[in-house]
Amino acid sequence: MSSHSSSTPTTDESTDRTTGASDDAIIQTEIDVDDNSRSTDDAETIVRAERLNVYYNDDRALDDVTIEIPENRVTAMIGPSGCGKSTFLRSINRMNDRIPAASVDGELYFREKNVYDEDVDPVALRRKIGQVFQSPNPFPKSIYDNVAYGLRVQGKADEVDLDAAVERALRGAALWDEVKDQLDESGLDLSGGQQQRLCIARAIAPDPEVILMDEPTSALDPVAASKIEDLIDELVEEYTVIIVTHNMQQAARISDRTAVFLTGGELVEFDETATIFENPADDRVEDYITGKFG
Repeated sequence: MSSHSSSTPTTDESTDRTTGASDDAIIQTEIDVDDNSRSTDDAETIVRAERLNVYYNDDRALDDVTIEIPENRVTAMIGPSGCGKSTFLRSINRMNDRIPAASVDGELYFREKNVYDEDVDPVALRRKIGQVFQSPNPFPKSIYDNVAYGLRVQGKADEVDLDAAVERALRGAALWDEVKDQLDESGLDLSGGQQQRLCIARAIAPDPEVILMDEPTSALDPVAASKIEDLIDELVEEYTVIIVTHNMQQAARISDRTAVFLTGGELVEFDETATIFENPADDRVEDYITGKFG
């Protein structure tokens, strides 16, 4: 496929092995995998990459990544810093287009349409594939106007009941009961966790199909982070969630499938989350999970 200039808005300690302990047991003592994860056997593929490469000038950030991401499931991307997790996430809705040094080759499909085809409008694509960033970034507007922003920008404000749409999004982000009496107040006055849920409400207001989350809890305290994790478990009933996280325990708790990227932008393994954390096929994945490197 053709090259594209692109863009952006821009440890575990090593585990001592006990003599005679099985590899599975070692990994299970490190990570507690959620027993309630959803099966992906019958899920349709919604995002598919084939031999996807991303470069920043001459530096390769993704190396021949091939992956099929299931619909209405939570897919986690883990790996050490600089391994290409966030680059892959930004490739899905073409946020890399905003980085002048970035170029892409290979193929990346959303519902069997290559998102890098010349006839794809990146702005329209991002209406279908919303994104929540690492640090909460509400606009310096009222809570109401933050949530309504996407609908207004897309010219849909006159086509929908805006009040109902704002309430629906805030309820979807588990924030309505906390802010329903202060919708005219600034979103910047909310706590950090509330601000991140406000950003999630803003992302789901235009009714996307996929929500990309890039380290959405890393700037939050444990209580606020737990609320976001609970929210993700609810969102997946309606949306496909793809999350980048450095927190392996978080990936194990909330995801159905996990992709492990390692240095050089290589996707080393992608499987059911329980398999990744309890019985990985690649020794490098086990070494990363048990803290041998990364």
